[in-house]
Amino acid sequence: MGSAPQRKHLLLLTFLILQSIGQPLIARGSHITRILSDLVLGALCLYVLYIVLDRWGHRVIGLVLLLAVGSANAAHYMLSPALQATAAILFHLFLIAFLGFAVGVILNNLFHKTAIRGDDVIGAICGYILGAMVWANLFALAYLFVPSAFSVNTAIVMQLEDWQAKRSLFDYLSFTTLTSLGYGDITPVGQPVFSLTWLEVLFGQFYMAVVVAQMVGLKMAQAIKARGQD
Repeated sequence: MGSAPQRKHLLLLTFLILQSIGQPLIARGSHITRILSDLVLGALCLYVLYIVLDRWGHRVIGLVLLLAVGSANAAHYMLSPALQATAAILFHLFLIAFLGFAVGVILNNLFHKTAIRGDDVIGAICGYILGAMVWANLFALAYLFVPSAFSVNTAIVMQLEDWQAKRSLFDYLSFTTLTSLGYGDITPVGQPVFSLTWLEVLFGQFYMAVVVAQMVGLKMAQAIKARGQD
């Protein structure tokens, strides 16, 4: 049985899936469960910091960004309604920077691999999910500036009035955009969301093509090396 570091990305993937399913359900309850929802997101980010950012320099950068995320989120609750929008903007900006940095580290580590393991493949999947979360926050940021750029079905439009539910809704939009699913219940109808949408689709296609090619190439190199040693 492998040690924890050898299956670290499997644990992270499990956390990402559970957070994606559980966070929207938790956030719909009382004030206590809303705070719990934020704590779950914070715990996920801390785990990304521990698992993905495994170099000292990376962890320092990640920790600074994560502290900024937490401060902006706390400020959103404590500030007056007039200043909450500013705190929300800072929250999304810092979270975009933190998650984007984590995706960059995952890709950099993968491209410097000389051999591929099962956990590395799972790590690439984690990078894909974290990339979708980056775009979710970009969509949320765009909504703060240009809410008219989105067309939202009346059945779910009330979610845009709630801090946690709104974030979950944009997570949903991001994943359906990244996978080119697009149910049509929330759609872009103006800039800058048009540009964000096609950029996310391009990112998803590029990510799959380049990452899969890298892993296939490493597996072929491993197979050729193994045959040469027989």
